[in-house]
Amino acid sequence: MKKYFKENKTLFILIVIAMVCIVVSILLLFKYFYFGNGGSNYGDRLEGIENVQISEDRTREVSSKIDENELVETTTVGVTGKRVDIRIVFREKATLVDAQGVALKSLDNFSDEEKAFYDFHFTLKQEATEKTEGFLTMGARNVNGSNLVWENHNSASEEE
Repeated sequence: MKKYFKENKTLFILIVIAMVCIVVSILLLFKYFYFGNGGSNYGDRLEGIENVQISEDRTREVSSKIDENELVETTTVGVTGKRVDIRIVFREKATLVDAQGVALKSLDNFSDEEKAFYDFHFTLKQEATEKTEGFLTMGARNVNGSNLVWENHNSASEEE
């Protein structure tokens, strides 16, 4: 064995270095993926949220104010991290433009501090009936933006 080691000394040293590198890499990957960084899932993105917290009572209040609109059937407001999700189901007499207007107006129920801290995501839905096609659309207002951006429902058709 000593003879084999002396003849292949360089190979053994390279194998030992490779083994050490593999073990260190596995340990670091295991720590990174299994244990994480030990902090919050959101990192420091939620810093200051305690100053602008939206409570359950506040979400119910906003939901009931939106429900007061005659075009609205039901509203659900939920807060996750820095995101406020608002889902509004409309009656059959509402149009998509009316629905988007109701969503835009619903932002008035939030303070300027809340609008400056939270992202707002809207889901607007109307069931299809014999009288209406119905719709399902989503929109968002980023904390850095000043208006709502709606998904584009225009289908592109190729000209012949």
